Amino acid sequence: MRRTLSITAAVLLLAGCATDSHRTARDFAAELPARWTNPGEGDGQAPAFWWHTFGDDRLSEAIGHALAANPDVWSAAARLEAAWAEARIAGADQWPQIGLSGGLSASQMNLAKFGVKIPNMPDSFLSQSHHLTLGAQWELDLWGRVRAGKRLARANALGRAAEFAGTRHSLAGQVAKAWLLAIESRQQARLAKFAVSTHETTVGQVEARFEQGILTSLDLRLAKANLAGSEAQAAELESVATQSIRRLEILLGQFPANKMAIPKELPLLPAAIPAGVPAEILSRRPDLVAAEQRLFATGATLAQAKATLYPQISLTASGGTSTSELDGLLSGDSVVWNVASNLTQPVFQAGRLRANVRLQRANLKAAEESFRSTMLNAMGEVENALDAAQQLAAMDAALGTAYEQSQAAAQTAQERYDHGLGSVIALLEARRRAVTAESRWWAARRRQLENRVNLHLALGGGFETLKNDGTARQ
Repeated sequence: MRRTLSITAAVLLLAGCATDSHRTARDFAAELPARWTNPGEGDGQAPAFWWHTFGDDRLSEAIGHALAANPDVWSAAARLEAAWAEARIAGADQWPQIGLSGGLSASQMNLAKFGVKIPNMPDSFLSQSHHLTLGAQWELDLWGRVRAGKRLARANALGRAAEFAGTRHSLAGQVAKAWLLAIESRQQARLAKFAVSTHETTVGQVEARFEQGILTSLDLRLAKANLAGSEAQAAELESVATQSIRRLEILLGQFPANKMAIPKELPLLPAAIPAGVPAEILSRRPDLVAAEQRLFATGATLAQAKATLYPQISLTASGGTSTSELDGLLSGDSVVWNVASNLTQPVFQAGRLRANVRLQRANLKAAEESFRSTMLNAMGEVENALDAAQQLAAMDAALGTAYEQSQAAAQTAQERYDHGLGSVIALLEARRRAVTAESRWWAARRRQLENRVNLHLALGGGFETLKNDGTARQ
């Protein structure tokens, strides 16, 4: 009895030595600051669909269609299904494997070929054997090898689940940014066509004054050069607008036919959203959740490698019937059974098993550093988006003023030119500045909205405003 207890204690001790150890996201959270460098304004929590904050029903409809039809989402869903199937397969190893087998065998011995002839005996004998056997095999997982395999498969499946969520999250961001770019591209193409129209009017006016001898050929050539340049710019921007529409259609899983209708105006910038604290996104960002699960999987692989250093013990048992007559197969007189145990202990493998333990321990360290790298990159994305929000707001305000002043200057230059008080060079320059200012203003508005999308992606979701009591406003 004392010896049995000693063996049991040794088994438990070795099993404890074979467990895996690894760090979690909570351990890494201690390395993060308590708040962001530029936290911004706003308070709230993450809702299910952050794109609703833009107040564009057609954008929300497009994102919903993309999530249902995009091939990348279906591919990620298939990989997730395969990962869960592998997890179920790994979990099955913890249970006994039971199988039922049956068969019939027959053989005949011909005595004549041996030159034997016995009176009143047949020349050949036919024998038959019927058997029905139920067998079971079970590995005693004393060192945790099978359990570690189950943890490994489960971590891989949870990692795939996080990657699937990340695919949907990323796709929603891609559609939103493509939607905004398509609207801006159409506005840029419209602006370029307007510039062509105004330059055509100017060329007509300059030609009339040139024929009257009021203006020189230099003025006419400058006007025509500006017209040609604006026509080239219009063709280029029309191509960009067409490509942006096709890109959006591809994201929605549609044929890129450049037939998708989009709004003419960009949505208004939503209210400021809360950034929370850095540690919160460790459990909210899909890429960080997936990286943590890869860390868990690597720890389970290390536990498996340690378990291979110890004996592998399995039990086998079988029972059934065996008889030469089919009608006696289910008779109690033909019952046979067998019980056995097997122990396999590695003795000499030239250091392969211990080298594998060192390999997996190094892989675990690499996984920890990979998680830290992913975490730091995530923090950088949030910090950049928060900082860009203020810079882009200032840029939008300045470009709005430049747009208004340039439009007024172009109108004044046109009036002075019509009254013969201004030169054509001043008119062309004023119009160029007006078009450039409006173009930059549209681009700045789109960038401001796109940065809000980037902030949502970086934080791992969107936000809804809360009341003072912490409940969501309806």
